[in-house]
Amino acid sequence: MDELIEAALAGLSNSSKRKYRFVFRSFLRIVSLEEAKPIHVRIWASRREGTISRRTLKQQLYMLSRLFKIAGRKDLSNEARALAKEIRAPPPHPKVNEELFRTYQQIERLLANAKPLQRAAIMMLAETGMRVGELVSLRWEDVDLTNKRALVRGKGGRSRYVYFTSRTKKLLEEISAKRKEDMVFPVTARTIRRWVSQLLNTHPHAVRHAFAVWFLSKGGNPRVLQRILGHSSLRTTEIYLDLTQSLIEREYRMVTGGER
Repeated sequence: MDELIEAALAGLSNSSKRKYRFVFRSFLRIVSLEEAKPIHVRIWASRREGTISRRTLKQQLYMLSRLFKIAGRKDLSNEARALAKEIRAPPPHPKVNEELFRTYQQIERLLANAKPLQRAAIMMLAETGMRVGELVSLRWEDVDLTNKRALVRGKGGRSRYVYFTSRTKKLLEEISAKRKEDMVFPVTARTIRRWVSQLLNTHPHAVRHAFAVWFLSKGGNPRVLQRILGHSSLRTTEIYLDLTQSLIEREYRMVTGGER
């Protein structure tokens, strides 16, 4: 068995060998390769759950598949890889530009010297939480200025309404008067990113994050925010709850000096 393990470790760095060897032996403590069945891969994985992250478990299953492949156990290798694909790593923790969050309600002032199209585009991002790809795909026929809302076609072909305020309505009316085509913002996503970088010193997704944190900090319902942002899972939206609480507490400590 040691020879088989060493064969599976061939070509790896010393650091990787230690990690792989640990994973191999943890499985072999449950059952030998000769007696192992695909169900044992799932048993091993279930025992690992809760002790390591999903991302790490996914990596370790791929490590095991390497051993199984060398051992000629295609059934076990296929099971390990199939299980690894079933495990979805949690979404990355959103990064919120705290300075942008603090000045969020004064964002219009930051755009005072921008061109009308730039102001309208960035205000739409700031007030709706739209993705930059959704913004540049927006058509005038999807914009309802009377009710201050827009129909957005998001990921997976899912459509949803987003809403904006009277200040953004005025900006949209201004550029609408000069429109020459069906697209609301006849520019590329790259151009939008450049505008946000130049005018706000950040990127469009940071504006989306800031909108989400601002919405929740004002008492907004996470399920409503889920619909506005176009998240397929509430779990993704709930990540912002911890961020909101953290930022509110830091803002409070800064204002009060931590004395109360």
